[in-house]
Amino acid sequence: MASETATGNVHSGLTLEEAGAQLTTAVTRLSPPFPWAVLPGDAVLVGGVVRDALLGRLRDNPDVDLTVPRGAIHLCRQLAGRWGGTVVVLDPVRDMGRLVHGPWTVDVAAWDSSTMEADLWRRDFSLNAMAYHLKQRTFHDPCGGLQDLARRRLRCVAAANLAADPLRVLRAYRLAAELGCIIEGRTRQWLQQVAPKLGMVASERVLAELERLCRAAQAHHWLLETGTALGTWLPMVRPWPGLGRLSHQLAVAVGLEGESLTCQLALARLVGVLGAQSVVERLGCSRRRQRQWQRLHHWRQVWAEATAGLTEDQQLQLHLDLTTDLPALLLVLLAHNQLTLKQARLWLCRWQDPADPLCHPRCPLGGHRLQEALSVSPGPQLGALMAFLRRESAFGRLAVDDEASILDSARQRLQQTGLQQTASPRQAPRRSKPDSP
Repeated sequence: MASETATGNVHSGLTLEEAGAQLTTAVTRLSPPFPWAVLPGDAVLVGGVVRDALLGRLRDNPDVDLTVPRGAIHLCRQLAGRWGGTVVVLDPVRDMGRLVHGPWTVDVAAWDSSTMEADLWRRDFSLNAMAYHLKQRTFHDPCGGLQDLARRRLRCVAAANLAADPLRVLRAYRLAAELGCIIEGRTRQWLQQVAPKLGMVASERVLAELERLCRAAQAHHWLLETGTALGTWLPMVRPWPGLGRLSHQLAVAVGLEGESLTCQLALARLVGVLGAQSVVERLGCSRRRQRQWQRLHHWRQVWAEATAGLTEDQQLQLHLDLTTDLPALLLVLLAHNQLTLKQARLWLCRWQDPADPLCHPRCPLGGHRLQEALSVSPGPQLGALMAFLRRESAFGRLAVDDEASILDSARQRLQQTGLQQTASPRQAPRRSKPDSP
């Protein structure tokens, strides 16, 4: 699916020489942790750094991919010994290392073939199979990546290259989402064929790729297809309906911005594309991520079933559960047409106010003060009293700036609690319509 907006611009008539000149300018402006001149004479830049430089979207400290004929790990250690940094051995068999130096990450790999061009033919996509020879200052594009970049087309170099690392299936959707590309028809067929082999990939790598995908601006175009691909490997994957509506534009319309927008939208997308708790556990998600999924899934279901509105207990518990992740729930409900944009905006506005008593419920008096004033011992009785005061405050039934009034309410509550052992059943809980938080 084509993107709504393009990122960067590559002229379709750009020659190899012009591309080389553009890359020379971009590379010269970079200040890596070591001078380019100290690298071996046959070192070349490949992958994302070349692609992004041609798109005009190169960051000041991009992740750098270098290839050399041999001795990649040794080169990393040499660079670290002279210029500092930490070396990580990525793959001792394939001779792949990483140098981490401040904000810089430099991956160095030995050629997978006898020549640079043969090595490029073994890469995943044509957009990543372009190289810049640092010493010669020349651009190399044996697989036609420059033309694909100009056409915003993601094309796999060869089906066998996908099968060599099935994670490239998910990488395809992530790159399409990040770059605003279409995926070539034949490549999409290959993705579907290789997807069942995702089980060969470490779950941590799968999860990391999914999280990167969900942070991409145009990810909503590819979430359902990604879920389908995952489902060929994990049949328990159950993508939620409405994934295509979880767009950056929707998050902006609600009122989110900056890092909060990126994180909350990514969370809503991730839990939606996985769909089932068993998948979240299978991928080795952290306990925090599992709790996030459980709470969003729970409150999505509760909201759908609450045709008469949420009870006060439910409203309070919702905000206690989603202290930091309420915007993700709003996005999920909007995607399911269970909330209007106006309702979501009003709710978010309240949540963004840290003093809002319902969206950020708290007991108006601390436990020590209650113990001191009411002679209450620490334990379940004190906890229940604080929960009562928190609830009364959340729904505006306490003058939170009047300590005497709060203590009076607390005393009455303690007296009532003592009588409730023989009291009549509680009244039906108050409910509010779903259009209020």
